[in-house]
Amino acid sequence: QLRSRRPGGGRKRGSAQQRQLLTRTATATTTPQPQVLAEVLARDGCAVVEGLATPEAMTTALDELEAGRLVRGQRYGPGTMIWKLPLDATTEQTVLSLCEHPTIVAALELPRPLHGRGSARYLPFELRWLDVGPSCPPMGLHRDKTDTTSVPLERPLQWGLNAIWAATDFTEENGATRMVPGSHSADKPQGSWVGDAAEDAEPLAQVASMPVGSVVLYYASALHASGFNDTASMRTGLNFNYCFVDDAGMRPAGWGW
Repeated sequence: QLRSRRPGGGRKRGSAQQRQLLTRTATATTTPQPQVLAEVLARDGCAVVEGLATPEAMTTALDELEAGRLVRGQRYGPGTMIWKLPLDATTEQTVLSLCEHPTIVAALELPRPLHGRGSARYLPFELRWLDVGPSCPPMGLHRDKTDTTSVPLERPLQWGLNAIWAATDFTEENGATRMVPGSHSADKPQGSWVGDAAEDAEPLAQVASMPVGSVVLYYASALHASGFNDTASMRTGLNFNYCFVDDAGMRPAGWGW
C-alpha cells in the first residue's frame, strides 16, 4: 500500500556515479521567470524550478490524497497510483493549488502557440503518486505513452507537458528522475532515439536533483526515468500530466487522432 512519505533524506547505503544536474530556472531564493522557463523548455524539453511550494504544502497534499482517492486509484506497477482529473476543490485544495500553480500555467501557455499550434487551451487530465522505495531498481529511459502513438506528431508540436513535484527531497542517491535534455526536439522523432534504442541516450541523462517543494517540468516526448534508490527512505513525487486540446477538449485538428 502506498503511504505518505514525509520529507527526509534517509541513510545512504552506497555510492552512485555522479551525473550532471538538470538546468534549473529558479532556486528557493529566486523568483521564477516564466519567460525564461518557457525558453528553457523549448530548448531542452525539461527544467527544474526549486522551492515552488513549501514542505508543509507537499505534506498536506499527500494527506488530502491519502484521506480520499488513494484507495480508489488505478495501480500502475508497485509504486504508482493513477487518477483521472478533475480534482475536488473542497477536499483537495492543496493538490489543486499545485496543479494550477501560476508558474505551471505560464509554462503551459507561453510556449503553447508553438508546441500546441491549433490548440485552444491546456487540459490537466491525470495525476500520479510516484513512490520509489529503498533498493528499487532504476527505470529504463522512455517517452510517455501520449507521445509514442503509431501516428508521428510533427515537431515542434508536443502532446503536452508533465510536472513532477518533489514530495520528499529528490537526490541522485534516492532515485531522482533522470532526463535527457533535447530529446524532445525535431531531429529526435517521437517514439525513437539515436540508434532506435533509448539505452543510447543513457550517458546523456541528467538528474533532476531538487529539494522538497520543487518541480521538474518536461514534455511527454522527452526521455526520462526514475533512478536507483540507494537509501533507506522512500522517494515520493506527485506527477501532473497536461495536454493541449481544442475548444471541445479534443486533440487539435490534424494531430493524428
